[in-house]
Amino acid sequence: MNRFRVRVFSLIALFFACAVGARAQDAPPNVWFQGTRLIFDHAVASQGELMVSTRDAGMRRFLDRLAATVSYQPQQRYVVITAADRRTVVFTLGDQSYTAGGVRAQAPVAPLADGDDAVLPFYALARALYVEPVATPSEIVLQPRIGALDVRTEGGRTTVTVRAAMPLVTTTNAESSERVQLSFAGLGSSLAPAGRAPGTAVDSIGVAVAGSTKVPITTITIQGARGATHRVLASGSPDAYTVVFESARGSVAVNAPPTPPPLAGWTPPPAGAAPGYPQTATTQPAPATAAPLIVAGRATVTGLAIEPAADDALAVRVTLSGAASYAWHRLNDNRWYVDFQNTTLTGPGRDEHPSFGAVQSVRVRQTGSSDAPAVRIAFSTTGQQRIDLAPSESGLVITVSTATTTDVARTGTGRTGGAAVVASAASPDPNASPSDTGGGTSPGWKFGANNGSKIIVLDPGHGGADPGTQHYGLVEKVLTLDIAQRLKTLLVAQGWTVRMTRETDVDPVSAENIAKMRADGKANPDDRAYLQTRCDVANNAGARLFISIHVNSAPIESARGTTVYWYKPQDAPFAQAIEKNVIPLAGTQDDGTRHENFYVVRHTSMPAVLIETAFATNPGDVALLRQPSFLQNVAQGIANGVKAYAGSPSANALSQQQ
Repeated sequence: MNRFRVRVFSLIALFFACAVGARAQDAPPNVWFQGTRLIFDHAVASQGELMVSTRDAGMRRFLDRLAATVSYQPQQRYVVITAADRRTVVFTLGDQSYTAGGVRAQAPVAPLADGDDAVLPFYALARALYVEPVATPSEIVLQPRIGALDVRTEGGRTTVTVRAAMPLVTTTNAESSERVQLSFAGLGSSLAPAGRAPGTAVDSIGVAVAGSTKVPITTITIQGARGATHRVLASGSPDAYTVVFESARGSVAVNAPPTPPPLAGWTPPPAGAAPGYPQTATTQPAPATAAPLIVAGRATVTGLAIEPAADDALAVRVTLSGAASYAWHRLNDNRWYVDFQNTTLTGPGRDEHPSFGAVQSVRVRQTGSSDAPAVRIAFSTTGQQRIDLAPSESGLVITVSTATTTDVARTGTGRTGGAAVVASAASPDPNASPSDTGGGTSPGWKFGANNGSKIIVLDPGHGGADPGTQHYGLVEKVLTLDIAQRLKTLLVAQGWTVRMTRETDVDPVSAENIAKMRADGKANPDDRAYLQTRCDVANNAGARLFISIHVNSAPIESARGTTVYWYKPQDAPFAQAIEKNVIPLAGTQDDGTRHENFYVVRHTSMPAVLIETAFATNPGDVALLRQPSFLQNVAQGIANGVKAYAGSPSANALSQQQ
């Protein structure tokens, strides 16, 4: 990737810059997008706008991350940008007005030709793609936003579709059939805080934004009418999320959400305008059938029954629309859960408290993201109960026996439509105290940030035959272990119980995972067998937090700084806390926090982050990485971030026993 390709504007562009020089600022501001500074080859600030060429490397990176494309041919007057959801943004050279989805808006500066390129008002384009430039004292943060809310009603049914700049990472919390909360990590909002929805099935929609400018979290609360029911449906685009509410009359059966015309009734706000509440109310014909929603390539949970079984056992019968892979985990504090991969729910989540058997609670939730959805069924039991799984062509039956057992596996995988494949691991640690694993202080499953555990798992990246990045005499696996050992000492002093995925120069892959995942036994940092073993350490221990430590590299020397990566919505505030505390002590460039699909962050069940501490390819960062004081400062910053995010355990420091 050529981050710093230098390109000189043509005489036309220079003339333009001079022509508006009286109104232009001295230099364009620093622009940040998704935790990374957006480097432009050349940009001209003018009248509150930033003029950037369509061929500029920074412009291209911005559009690539939004999955948008640009089309322009020399000698033409029009520049067409196509968004990921197939909306089009059309600029006309020499004209300040432009259209977004067929709706006309106005930019403060007109685009112009620059030889074979076109120079566009960048902020106006960003807003048209649902990305809002947010000014801070030192920089401009391009904040992806939820840009539209389509509300459509037909008879007793109301369909609410959320549309955003980027693929949605969604957490759904259904308090009842009448009310649902949707939390979108990494997205701000251009919607008004509250509004009354048209139709009979939904009473109101509220919008709240939390988090920071760089890592916002938007929560949309939809309150249905009394007696209404709702279901979350997969949308045709990863940038959209649809919920359908039906009134108590239930006059219309739901098959799939209607496909609304994009951006109906929405006008992009001009710079500085107050955010609006874009929504539409139209009538759509009812679907012809009431078949359950089926999404190509995905399974759907179409039924879930909780009922008594023989000998006072409890059985949960899960019915699926197609075959699905699943993975289950048993934790030390009488909790057990199974995740169905690439699977969606046809209805809201459920919280059940059976009055029979040895199960205190059963909780069902839609988890994962829009591009990798999962359904989790979690149990809290009264002891280490035996749990059997019986896959079938139609789904899976989970049976929880009332008899306790000491012979319990910790994790396993399987697939509906065939026999279960179980991977046994060590039994629960007999020395673990209730306080180490949360002690079962709450009978409900802890899906939130705090599961009560005192255990933190540190993952020094790479190891053994996998050295990681190697430059200037530095070896990543050595540095990550050094930082992790320093961090362990600091966390123990705070009162945490620390487990490490490796204590020495080894790659901690388990024989079970090598066999289960058909690995060849050779070191491979991208092999799931190696990565899952690191996740298993944390999942099996019921850890409170997971921290993976790495050193970065790039094909160019100028790349530098510290980045903290997260994947799950609950990871985001943890990543922010680490970032805010590491940077002042480490003295590195703040590359922010970023949402990335890293395996060890995605497949750990607790809040987890992966920190790239510095670049082993940048001379300045290399000078830091050579200093023990820098490694100590990084460890201290992470420890401070843990304390800022999670506080300290109530008990005093315990001796570490691995």
